[in-house]
Amino acid sequence: MTERKRSSWIVYASPAGTTRHIAQVVGKQLEKLGHEPALFDLGKKDDGLQLRLQLKDGINDCCLWIGSPVYAGHALPSIMQFIADLLVGKENAAVPFVTWGAVTSGAALAEMGTMLSQKGYTVLGAAKVGAVHSMMWESKDPLGGGHPDVQDDQMMEKLVEDVCTKLTGAPVTSLPLETLNYQPQEVQEWLQTVNIEAAKTMLPPLQLSEAVCTKCGICENECPTFAIALDPYPRFGDACILCYNCVRLCEEGAIKSDLSQIEGMLKGKVVQNPERPLSQVFI
Repeated sequence: MTERKRSSWIVYASPAGTTRHIAQVVGKQLEKLGHEPALFDLGKKDDGLQLRLQLKDGINDCCLWIGSPVYAGHALPSIMQFIADLLVGKENAAVPFVTWGAVTSGAALAEMGTMLSQKGYTVLGAAKVGAVHSMMWESKDPLGGGHPDVQDDQMMEKLVEDVCTKLTGAPVTSLPLETLNYQPQEVQEWLQTVNIEAAKTMLPPLQLSEAVCTKCGICENECPTFAIALDPYPRFGDACILCYNCVRLCEEGAIKSDLSQIEGMLKGKVVQNPERPLSQVFI
């Protein structure tokens, strides 16, 4: 049986770039299989505007790949809001995927899969992919070091192939959503008590040195949640998720944060609740 031609959309958010890398791997593999995927980065204003225009009347007969990094055990708010705003369509399928920094992949896949199913999407598969922890870019031994690697990319390429094979079935078979509830019960209970807003109260704050800042605008342009505005110096709004992207990218070092105690704390959490494997597909 030949596969019915579906549109392929890849929607993601990627403060540190690793989710973008996986989205690009998925896109290239879809192209090899004869598809013409459209990629949208929710952290880019132009992409977001174009996406809203295309979605205003809903979509049908689509396979949606949707990716997020895991923050405080959950997908980013922008990803969950995007799913919540989807109109219920016909004959749509979805594949959620996450990248995570080796502390916990949390409840992100389960929550994304459940909401997509509620919107009428047949969840065909899912994936979690290990990545360097976003707060350890300067560490000599970061959690998730070396990931995503070649094996991770090949795992995702195989998932794309398997999903495309699934789409040839009649009817198309869904992934049992309970498969995505893979966390131990005690971890699931803990995840109900944490979120990004709670995590922000425990993470080191951003510190701006106006004497060093050149008002170049890089931080504003690269903020994945549009939380920074020049006034005339950077001001940080409530949408900030403390991804520390501005700290990492500020060429003058005008934006800083004391992350010296973070590495030990995060590695301690891994010892308490080791999650393996680091990367895994569900199909």
